[in-house]
Amino acid sequence: MGINHVLFIVVFIFALLWFGLLVQEKWSYVMLGQPLDRSQNPGQRLKSVATFVFGQKRLFKDKYSGPMHFTIFWGFIILTIGSIIFLLRGLFPSVGAPAGVPASILNTATDVMAVAVLIALGMAAYKRYVMRPKRLVRNFDALAVLILIAIVVLSDVAIESFGLALHPHSSYAPIGGLLAQWLRTFGPLVDQRGILVADWVKLLSLMGFLVYLPYSKHFHLFVAPLNIYHRNLEPLGKLPALDLEDENAESFGVGQVTDLAWTDLIDAYACVQCGRCTEQCPANYTGKHLSPKQIMVDLRHQLEAVGPILLKSEAARTEEEKERLEIPMAGGVTPAEDLWSCTTCGACVEACPVFDEHVVKIVGMRRHLVLTQGEMPDEAQMFFKNVENAGNPWGLGLDKRQQFAEQMGIKDLSRGDHADVLYWMGCAATYDDRARKVAEATVGLMKQAGVDVGVLGARETCNGEAARRMGNEYLFQMMAQQNVETLNDVGVKTIVTTCPHCFNTLKNEYPFFGGEYEVIHHSEFLSRLVQEGKLKPQNGTAATVTYHDSCYLGRYNNIFDQPRDVLKAVPGLELREMQRSREQSFCCGAGGGRMWMEEKVGTKINQARSEQALATGADTIATACPFCLTMMRDGVQSLGAEERVKVKDFSEILAENMLPMVN
Repeated sequence: MGINHVLFIVVFIFALLWFGLLVQEKWSYVMLGQPLDRSQNPGQRLKSVATFVFGQKRLFKDKYSGPMHFTIFWGFIILTIGSIIFLLRGLFPSVGAPAGVPASILNTATDVMAVAVLIALGMAAYKRYVMRPKRLVRNFDALAVLILIAIVVLSDVAIESFGLALHPHSSYAPIGGLLAQWLRTFGPLVDQRGILVADWVKLLSLMGFLVYLPYSKHFHLFVAPLNIYHRNLEPLGKLPALDLEDENAESFGVGQVTDLAWTDLIDAYACVQCGRCTEQCPANYTGKHLSPKQIMVDLRHQLEAVGPILLKSEAARTEEEKERLEIPMAGGVTPAEDLWSCTTCGACVEACPVFDEHVVKIVGMRRHLVLTQGEMPDEAQMFFKNVENAGNPWGLGLDKRQQFAEQMGIKDLSRGDHADVLYWMGCAATYDDRARKVAEATVGLMKQAGVDVGVLGARETCNGEAARRMGNEYLFQMMAQQNVETLNDVGVKTIVTTCPHCFNTLKNEYPFFGGEYEVIHHSEFLSRLVQEGKLKPQNGTAATVTYHDSCYLGRYNNIFDQPRDVLKAVPGLELREMQRSREQSFCCGAGGGRMWMEEKVGTKINQARSEQALATGADTIATACPFCLTMMRDGVQSLGAEERVKVKDFSEILAENMLPMVN
């Protein structure tokens, strides 16, 4: 056993042990999180890994970065085969090098992928250091990994080339063969020394890369597949409930890293720090300090800061360590201002290539602010007070819904009537005059199609959606339990609502409280009636319309086509898409309780979205949400465009283009 062989074994074992200890340390921190079972539906989870890890599907939304990352990833996989053979040969010299056809196939694949990876690395360096997009950080970590990958790839080619120079007929390699012809001119002694140097460069760079990864954001290479396998398969709009009856709970919400589930802590290590989440965030885009990426980075730093302390016994902790543990995540690690800036639109979650869940963490920290620290904006406090005392954000009486039933000539279930379909008005359609016109158009169309429809009348109250997203889980659960009891009492089976926030809550969150119903958004219901021929728009007028996707309808519940289908059914109507639409739609600014709070920093989100809509040149902006309707209308007015551009719900456009009802 020669000295080189001994040193090879020592370096390999040392690096492997070092890497293993680092991984074990980080895993012990992850296990500090709350237990959560994410083992169900293994087939779907494996499909996710195939699609989003090996297929890199989400990355292909970026036409530049997608192919670049795909090439580096698959180059890494293919070149790893050669690295495994290299390590086996170094550990067990008797194994020998591959020869003949297998070696030629491996050499050709190595050469092709080496060139492809080097080109992709050049693209990555160009984007980061020449194009310099705001979302990408230019630091030592990023540069070090690019250089290490390049060294590993080049050392592969060097080993292959020197090997072919010494053994010219052992196999074929397109690039290595050409380089071998040149290297052979230096003589066998130089080539032998060259392959020895290349072997050590490869070993040290490969083992250095392995050891460096756990210290780097590129640790996601190992963690991301695990994170994607354990991703949340529930609807995006379904938030986890708090056990408010836990007598042992000293606080509620996310006050410390240990209040998060272990899957949330894995998110921190899976984070690529690519900044796609922050780039898509409407709050950040309009000048707020909120950065979803920074929330994940801060979570990782906090986990690694308090993890070693938490693993100690209480008696072994110093006073300084105890003080560190008292710093709350909410308002301490992440500023409260950032948490309240979030619209919970889910754009960050949709953009994340490794399926990190930012919104769950933000709402969790809001819960801690509200329920444990008692800290919240004044507008939020007023909202909670009105909902708790009057059952709606405006603090008004409950007779408005009964008046609507009488006005529209439909059934009132609070008075003992029964109907096939319950129209859930929601607070906006009940108390906001503009949103009420949408309710009138929707119910009028349902009547025209012969639908047996009614409302809950005085028994309907706020569903609690905004209270939950604003962190008041207690108020939400109180409203949810009350509404479920009412709905079950009157025997409701099918619910139609015009508000995506009501729709998401009734559909995805009320089942937890025993509310199992068929919940349909009015875009789905009216689209079905149009397709069935029960509604036939005929009075089409020439108009250009751009449709704004509601976050809670589109991204949260994958309803994109139905409102568009209704608009396309109107003769003479031209539909124009905004640059940011469908999954990449830009929030109106009202979600997450922001409807009830003033924006005091940066540009208003609804203004930014209205500018995007106006850029299409359309004369009408169509919405499918009362909050979006209000925000887009206000945005258009603030830009002085209200005279030339109208904002309407898509159902109003349909109603305007129907033949008059014949009684």
